Amino acid sequence: MNGMFSNCSALTTLDLSSFETQNVTDMSRMFKDCSALTTLDVSNFDTQNVTDMSRMFKSCSALTTIYASDKFVTTACEEAENMFAECANLVGAVPYDENKVGKEMANYTTGYFTDKAATGIDAPTVSDDTAAEYYDLQGRRLNAPQKGVNIVKRGKKTTKILVK
Repeated sequence: MNGMFSNCSALTTLDLSSFETQNVTDMSRMFKDCSALTTLDVSNFDTQNVTDMSRMFKSCSALTTIYASDKFVTTACEEAENMFAECANLVGAVPYDENKVGKEMANYTTGYFTDKAATGIDAPTVSDDTAAEYYDLQGRRLNAPQKGVNIVKRGKKTTKILVK
């Protein structure tokens, strides 16, 4: 993952939720110079085997928040110089200090990360009290669901269901 998003200066958002990192050893310069990123969520990263995190977030000048979990550890990390260098807007458990830019700041209790506690809820949804309308595949309105494939419209949401 060395340099994976390095120099992506126009990158504003990034979905890392499906990344499997348990076997990764090198994350150096991964987000270096991603100067438009404001928030980064690495809460699913398992870094137990990563040995190099040097310059991982270096020069992410707009970055204010890095969400992390207990799976982000630096126990195997041997190289981490300038990991958080030039990230002046970064605030986690403590405000940014240009003299503290190494792996010791990669935590959410005394470092620059923010805790991303698991809630068990991926995305909240609002109940829609709109009555369901049922249609067949030819677009004809039905009074009630019929055996087979039905199209259900509820408010602005449309889905297909199979009635057996």
